[in-house]
Amino acid sequence: MEFDFNELFNDSYEFVLNNSDEFFDSFITTFINSSPLIKEAFRNTDMDNQKSMLKKAITHMVIFFTTKRASPYLIAISKAHIETHKITPHLYENFINTLIATLAEIEPRFSHETAVAWRITLAPGIEFMKHMSLKDVEMKNKSAANL
Repeated sequence: MEFDFNELFNDSYEFVLNNSDEFFDSFITTFINSSPLIKEAFRNTDMDNQKSMLKKAITHMVIFFTTKRASPYLIAISKAHIETHKITPHLYENFINTLIATLAEIEPRFSHETAVAWRITLAPGIEFMKHMSLKDVEMKNKSAANL
């Protein structure tokens, strides 16, 4: 059997875009409750704005998958995650796992292969963001060591 992961992702992504309120409301609620650190990071957050930013971030990760070029937006949110929100690299696993769980919950045609398609597509963007966070931490540690 052969799978076209681009087609599986595109069909699923289209479902998400067509059902964005339901999807992103469910995702955000589950994601915030997935970790005390995440809950704290999102305390006092405008959730409507967060939903809009999340849609935009996923779009930029899809573009990154295709082009392998980080947009200024993807760079900015990577930096904001570590500098402002204190989101550490290991918490990105919560992100992708919550996204997959949310898809499994609301998408009628969801399958294991759909989950793999999302993981394949978002992996480069997630890795980029994780490593931007690590880079900032390493640079701060080096600066502190030189004091």
